[in-house]
Amino acid sequence: MRKKLVPRSPYERLGGYVHLPRLIDKAKLHRKGLLNGYNYKTIGFDKHLLAFLKLNPDAFEEAANRLEEDAAILQWIGENGTSHSAEEIEEWNHHMISRHPDTAVKKARFLHFLKEAGGEGRQDIATYFDLIEFDEGRKK
Repeated sequence: MRKKLVPRSPYERLGGYVHLPRLIDKAKLHRKGLLNGYNYKTIGFDKHLLAFLKLNPDAFEEAANRLEEDAAILQWIGENGTSHSAEEIEEWNHHMISRHPDTAVKKARFLHFLKEAGGEGRQDIATYFDLIEFDEGRKK
């Protein structure tokens, strides 16, 4: 049985930013063709983080695959993206961590994905980060 390749937790931080280690992992998995056609650069938290950092998605992917270490990728981001104060980063982090379905359509879709992941009826899974953690086996 092959272990499912999953990127790091969205809660993991690099340079203060939640989701950045996960975005790096997705860039590497995408380049290897291991995201099953999923275009991480144009949707969800990936899109939001790239926009917040004002990074070209293709340039980021190239750098994430060319540079081995997270520290080198973070340095590249510092040289090519927009820098933010610690307060701005924390505000952004809080906004991302607390995101939850805020319309009936989004709630229905969220509950569908939760059911598909085997968590139907779970009241403790209320945010998108929680759903990701549960779906990828980090939240029991």
